[in-house]
Amino acid sequence: MENRDGFIPKDDIEFERELRQREAEEAAMREKLEAERREAEEKARAEYEKTLQDRKIELIKLKQGVIESSDVIKEVHEEKPKLTLSQKLSGMWYRSKWLIIFAAAMVFAFAYIIYDTATAEHPDFTVLAISSDTGLYYRSVELEEFMESYAYDANGDGEVSVLIYNITTDYGDPNTATSAQAQIMSQLQSGENVIIISDESTDFLMTDFREDYPDSDRFTENGLLLNCALTREKLKWEAMPDNLYIGVRSAARLLSTSKDEMQEEIDKAMPVFEKIVEDVLASEK
Repeated sequence: MENRDGFIPKDDIEFERELRQREAEEAAMREKLEAERREAEEKARAEYEKTLQDRKIELIKLKQGVIESSDVIKEVHEEKPKLTLSQKLSGMWYRSKWLIIFAAAMVFAFAYIIYDTATAEHPDFTVLAISSDTGLYYRSVELEEFMESYAYDANGDGEVSVLIYNITTDYGDPNTATSAQAQIMSQLQSGENVIIISDESTDFLMTDFREDYPDSDRFTENGLLLNCALTREKLKWEAMPDNLYIGVRSAARLLSTSKDEMQEEIDKAMPVFEKIVEDVLASEK
């Protein structure tokens, strides 16, 4: 075989040798422990068999009347063969290894669920941004910063956090249209998602604020029209669509939320919406 030591750094060769030596030592130690275990088992089995043989002899003597009592037979009834800890563990693993593996997997899964729940981020508010215009999607960071400037620490964790759930609808593509509709319907079943930003008409009930602001023409049946100097600057979006609005859903009974629970989320979100309305209207004066 060609000697390639010259191509390998000396340190690497020494490391490989030490590694092989350690592996050989570990293998030898495992073989030694296994041999000791087998020897202990054979010794215990031999002692047990000898005890049984002595008991048989004593029984014969008792039947023949040679002796009247036997300490050997009494010892057999009172004592059982003693197993070492390794023997007990080995037997337990052999009999119940699949049960042990299953139990360990369940413990791991349960621990992971607890950890994931404890460490999961729980935002103060969730905003559904639904638009066929990718411009809104590309401004998710700016939109999050804009909303957080009006939000407050609703969950009491010491931080203000707003999650933007951005769904881009493209009804010209049947594949993406189906996916978008599924996402929208799924998110709308959560009572926490009460703030909507969109440039489209909705199939879900929105709160109509026109009676609350009769002197303003910035409201539609869906909410407040956002296109103004303030929002164009904050979102860095000079070509913002004129029909982009922010609105609040009306309370309704959902699959996962009662009407009263959803109303609580709406009450929590209203101060945020009202502050945005105040600043948008003020910027147009």
